[in-house]
Amino acid sequence: MSLAGAGCSGSESSNETVAASTSTQDVHTTTASAPPVGFDARIRVVDGDSAKPVRGASVKVAGRPHRTSLRGVVRLRIGKRKELRVTVSAPSYGSRVVRVNFRKRLHQSVPIWRPALQWPLYGATPARTQAHPAITLRPPFRVVWKQRLRSLLEFPAVVWEGVAYVNNFRGYVTALSMRNGRILWRRQIETTIASSPAVDPRRRNLVVTSKVPGRISLVRMDTGKVRWRYDTAAAESSPVIANGIVYFGDKAGRMYALDLRRRKPRWVFSGGVKITSSPALRGRRLYFGDYSGRVFALDVRSGRRLWTGSAGSRVYGTVAVADNRVFAPSVFSGLSALSARTGALLWRIPVGVYLYSSPAYYRGRVYFGTYAGLVYCADARSGRILWRRSIRGRVSGAIIIVAGVVYAGSLEGEIKGWHWRTGRTKWTFPHGKYVPVSGNGVRLLMHGRSGLYAVEPKRRR
Repeated sequence: MSLAGAGCSGSESSNETVAASTSTQDVHTTTASAPPVGFDARIRVVDGDSAKPVRGASVKVAGRPHRTSLRGVVRLRIGKRKELRVTVSAPSYGSRVVRVNFRKRLHQSVPIWRPALQWPLYGATPARTQAHPAITLRPPFRVVWKQRLRSLLEFPAVVWEGVAYVNNFRGYVTALSMRNGRILWRRQIETTIASSPAVDPRRRNLVVTSKVPGRISLVRMDTGKVRWRYDTAAAESSPVIANGIVYFGDKAGRMYALDLRRRKPRWVFSGGVKITSSPALRGRRLYFGDYSGRVFALDVRSGRRLWTGSAGSRVYGTVAVADNRVFAPSVFSGLSALSARTGALLWRIPVGVYLYSSPAYYRGRVYFGTYAGLVYCADARSGRILWRRSIRGRVSGAIIIVAGVVYAGSLEGEIKGWHWRTGRTKWTFPHGKYVPVSGNGVRLLMHGRSGLYAVEPKRRR
């Protein structure tokens, strides 16, 4: 195969050069160089979410390095119209190895994605802060597409490289295009699912916990095919993945650390009381609550208990870990802040009604919703309430924060968003149920009872 950059593909002039000597009429000719043989090909590297060109990307073809232009293009000369192995990478983007087929088209596009602008797990971060650290989308929004998904969406979609993956209560996992909402595949994995999947990009798997039957499954991201299952008790805990280990809890009060490569437990901790809380991972510690009101900190490497604290009564929702604190929602006792180092109670906000909502942390403040239809903003250090706002109906799902907008969904079918500092209303959407929002760097997903709505910011005229 002949392969060269386009800048080297020009040939020298084939005109004869004639030199006249003062003493002779000898003529000297320069032999013309043969024009290069092959086909002019192009690879255009684009951002997978926005479709904008990525300049300065590294493109390796058959081991030879190239760099994209301002328009995201590299030009190649290939000896044959064939399929080639191409490696593409760029600063802040993930690296991709793809097969590019030049048999039918000599101009091809390769998308790459920014991992920081994806949403790979419930809670937005491993510490379950429920606040996405990099997405900058703000209202007002317009609806781009909507898709009905047949059954209750209790937990939000995760998003990875242009695809949203969402579980519904009837045990179906559905993959949808973030561009147009088209269903790429849909499979019934189990009978009942009440959690979000987690993305394992290295092995191209979704990790899915299920309630009926109780187990965890590895599902191929491209097809939905189940690759492996591990039986547990009923599991409503959304998994978190770190360093090839997945952590989740079950109804029997066990917290698992499963090795995804070896496909066996690294350790299992048993607290003996039902766990629905999704574990929060911060550094080398794993935090979660249980139905007895206890909050645990475990060593992630061994499963050893480091401390046990108290949220007062039953912990149904997921704890958030930030600012050296563990924010634990109790159904009957309100929101508690515990020391992340020792488990000591630092403060507690009683609310007098059910508190199922998982809290969110953002810029020194913690946010949570209640069955009274109120959303609270409190100082994370002192527990002092800074503002409270109402929404039409009970708040059961997690509070979500994106680009400084605090979102809550209500069981009566509404999503509202407020400015994180002032509490001023920024957005109202007439569909909602549990956890309101996920998405990527280009579009957010608003979650209704059984439907997804993709929105993007309105263009200013």
